[in-house]
Amino acid sequence: MSADDERDDELAGAEATTGSRSHAGAAGLMDLLDMVWPETGLETSARVTVRPRDGLTEDDLVQLRLDFLTLDLTPMEFIQLAAFLRLCVDGLLDQHPALQRAVVRAFDIRD
Repeated sequence: MSADDERDDELAGAEATTGSRSHAGAAGLMDLLDMVWPETGLETSARVTVRPRDGLTEDDLVQLRLDFLTLDLTPMEFIQLAAFLRLCVDGLLDQHPALQRAVVRAFDIRD
């Protein structure tokens, strides 16, 4: 069985109600950030497996929720997705520089 097949089997066996991989459930998840974007109403949250400082491994889970979509990722996949999204924003701004104001507003996060 290939590594991809094992990964597919692991994801297929994930708990349906939470979307969490079974190994993350044992350690639990802690909230990193919950936000509702006022301009669009987009609800976003991030949770991560509870571990001691610098104890996160590739067997752990970073869970992203965007409204109705939940992504369960390894820490490396999360970092790769973040880098991809950053590059997409750069490409979008190259094509549509007027959106720069929206980017500035999005990163001007206040409590």
